[in-house]
Amino acid sequence: IDKKGSAVVGFGTKAKKLEAAKKRLKMNPKKAMPGESEEDFLLRKHGIGSAEETVIRQYEEAMAAFDEEEQPEEIGIAIIGRPNVGKSSLLNSLFGSTRAIVSDMAGTTRDSIDAVMERPAPEGSDEPSTIYRFIDTAGIRRKSKIDFGPEFFMVNRALRAIRRSDVALLVLDATAGVAEQDRVLAQKISDDGRACVLVCNKWDAVANKDSNTFDKSVKFFREELPQVRWAPIIFVSAATGQRVGKIYGAVDDAIDAHRKRVSTAVLNEVLRDATLWQPPPSKRNGSQAKIYYCNQVSTRPPTIVVFCNDPSMINDGYRRYLDRKFRESLEGFEATPIRWIFRGRSARNIMRSRSMNGNPGDGGTGTSFPYPYAD
Repeated sequence: IDKKGSAVVGFGTKAKKLEAAKKRLKMNPKKAMPGESEEDFLLRKHGIGSAEETVIRQYEEAMAAFDEEEQPEEIGIAIIGRPNVGKSSLLNSLFGSTRAIVSDMAGTTRDSIDAVMERPAPEGSDEPSTIYRFIDTAGIRRKSKIDFGPEFFMVNRALRAIRRSDVALLVLDATAGVAEQDRVLAQKISDDGRACVLVCNKWDAVANKDSNTFDKSVKFFREELPQVRWAPIIFVSAATGQRVGKIYGAVDDAIDAHRKRVSTAVLNEVLRDATLWQPPPSKRNGSQAKIYYCNQVSTRPPTIVVFCNDPSMINDGYRRYLDRKFRESLEGFEATPIRWIFRGRSARNIMRSRSMNGNPGDGGTGTSFPYPYAD
């Protein structure tokens, strides 16, 4: 007989202690408590001693034990894609059981379905277990084909699932290529700032595969989906279960990338090399964009603020260039978007905010500012 334990270590013992403390509070003072000696019982019976305070203290300690317990972290994973690409089949394959109805008819899933899975911590580790909340969504068609009615609300719930998730699994059909709706969904995931993993389903149905098929397929999806060119690609088969287990590792890596933080010194080193290699754009009248420094202000997704003299001069092409250079120079941003915020600030204010020769304790630090092209 296998004895099932608690998912949270020590939870059962703490619950028993709390139940025993509740019983002590409700017990008749004329009766002896469990584990109480005869001397303590006689003292408590005649109102002598601190037995009542002890009972209250034991109850408070039993309640506080639950607050000290580290709860398992829950990771939201939204399964997004066009109709009939195998989202529900992928969910069933991940769980190894039927969690969603599967049919060859497109549009079988009518509403978002939450399925929770708990993965225990590695053996010998003090880390709590991880909880994955998979959100199976309805297929999202083009906006022009959606009529006001049930499908309208289906699509809204699917888009809402992206916003309440940490990682989005964009499911693609490996036999059908990339449609325009796939690009729209990829752009939606990037705009919402969610980590993304491209899951190419129906890999078993691809005909005439050879040793170069995988590399050609990766190159094809990279070129067709520039909105999420940073996302890792996994080729799976929900019908046979091929490579489905690799999704968990990809999700864990995406979570780490989504919460990654880099020090300001390292960011400015990369920024300096990028500006030396490719100077910021300039206007026809000769005015030059000047970039001073940058720092990371938040995570989920990583957000970098770049201070420059005129944010309007930094075009989209140079933003993509900085994004590419930072990803090439720094490891760990392979599965998450990076938000770029450009703020205007003059060189005079930059130097005033950083005193070169201040008194001890006033925050003055030596600096190599201004950068090249920031004179």
